[in-house]
Amino acid sequence: MNQTTRRRVFVPLVMPITLLGAILLFSGSLSRVLLAVETEVSVLVAVLAAGYVMATAFVVERNPDISSRALGVGMVLGIAGIVGAGIVAGSVGIRDVHHEEHAEEDGELAEGAPVAIPEGALVWGADNGLAYTSAPSEGTAGENVIAIDNSGSLVHNVVFEGENNDQPIVESAGGVDVAPFGLDAGTYTYYCSIPGHRAAGMEGEITLS
Repeated sequence: MNQTTRRRVFVPLVMPITLLGAILLFSGSLSRVLLAVETEVSVLVAVLAAGYVMATAFVVERNPDISSRALGVGMVLGIAGIVGAGIVAGSVGIRDVHHEEHAEEDGELAEGAPVAIPEGALVWGADNGLAYTSAPSEGTAGENVIAIDNSGSLVHNVVFEGENNDQPIVESAGGVDVAPFGLDAGTYTYYCSIPGHRAAGMEGEITLS
């Protein structure tokens, strides 16, 4: 490539596009990593990434004569590390943030006005153990109020197998959650869908008539 072509085409056109692509690749890979790990770890990763960028800027500022080759190697190594971690994180998948958000909401409710359990509600009790402390075995078919009264800090919920797309009817950590829900007459299996809880014994049956 002659100097004229480099000056008129490569520098003003190709280099900005290449730089933009590298930035997008870096940020996309970093976001995959942050979404795949626990909250505390994601904060640490973000701090380390920011520290790497600041350290690179500091080295460049203190050494104005640093060669473009050395600077390029440093940038490539940093981007390659984040991209590699992003590929691994993408294969693992995004962590379930639903339970974290719900737990935060329950904590806010617990600090404010307590949620009252209506009279006649079907109530499941829970604590920091992996078993319901109490649960109804029978009830009336039709529209009911489902409630969970969780005295512990672990997130627990109530799911009716095959109903509501197997999504929690109620869910709580350190508080009460209530929701209206209708079911026809029959026997239903209920369980806690938090990973590992059902396998540990948080399930049972209720008969509605």
